[in-house]
Amino acid sequence: MLQHGIQHVKLDDRLELGIFMNDHAAATDDLRERLRQAHRAFEREQWQGAAGRDRLAGIADRIWDWAEATTLAACIDAATVREAAVRLSLDLSLPDTLAGVIGGVADDLVRHEINRDTRVRDVVDESLYDDGVSLFVELEALRARLIKRLLNSPVYTALASDVLYQGIKDYIFSDTGAIQSLPGVSRLIKGSSSAVSKRMPGLEAQVEKRVKAYIENNTAKTLARSEAYLLGSLDETRIRAIADEIWAASADETLSVADLLDGDELQRMIDYGLRVWQSLRETEYLGVMIEDGVTRFFARHGDTTLAELAGHVGLDRATLAAEIDALAPEIIAGLAETGLLDALVNDQIDAFYDSPAFTEAVS
Repeated sequence: MLQHGIQHVKLDDRLELGIFMNDHAAATDDLRERLRQAHRAFEREQWQGAAGRDRLAGIADRIWDWAEATTLAACIDAATVREAAVRLSLDLSLPDTLAGVIGGVADDLVRHEINRDTRVRDVVDESLYDDGVSLFVELEALRARLIKRLLNSPVYTALASDVLYQGIKDYIFSDTGAIQSLPGVSRLIKGSSSAVSKRMPGLEAQVEKRVKAYIENNTAKTLARSEAYLLGSLDETRIRAIADEIWAASADETLSVADLLDGDELQRMIDYGLRVWQSLRETEYLGVMIEDGVTRFFARHGDTTLAELAGHVGLDRATLAAEIDALAPEIIAGLAETGLLDALVNDQIDAFYDSPAFTEAVS
């Protein structure tokens, strides 16, 4: 009988324990939901109006403190940046719609009415133009290298040879050219340039052969004389005179090119430009340049703080604060109106209240 009593007491204890556990779980769930809702309401309030702007400004201020104390190399590894740069520059697929988007924006800008009312002098100050001319005058060694590179390029050589050839040929065989003035020849061809080939077969071919041989043998000398002439004649006085003529002719011209370039031509040029960029992305050259560029940047600026790097592009603490003050209210309001702010707040809060960590903390 005593044993039966003991068993009865143990059963009662278990029942009481079960009731207690159920009550505790229910109490925990009730506490969880009350805290969750209160926390959600608090967070939403903290992002509204001036409070949200101040909160974001405080976060930005803390980040800037961190940026002042953190170097580039301490923040991120050069290899990680290289891999990201390659992915974004070379591996990222360009959608077919990109050309149309760029073309539409470019066409709108080209045809903007402000181009018809804006002169060159309205966007380029004459004193700035004069400073550029002075710089060109001072860079005499660079000017000489550019002239030499231009005159010795295969493209320019071929162009100069072709111009000389066509000029000499036209002079000889035109209706008023040199061959017409040769004694007896004018009577043979009787004023017709096409008669040369008919009445004097082989003459035109022989002349062309000799002209081409002459140009081939003398192109180098001609280009050398041209180089010497340009270097000698392009002194400061001449350069400034040419620059003054260019400014006088263009300063009052408008920026409008709508009458020169129609929408279809502009779009075709953009399409081609994107094809060139896509082709360049597939070359080993661009990959090497990107990877080496990142490596050298880290070698030069790895020990520079992030705040100093931001300062190199004109961004400082005051500028960041001013932009937050200007942009934050509208951005936060937009997030709230679309429901995204609530979703972001709820996701962050719910992750804690639904976790074992919360249950353990209130047990």
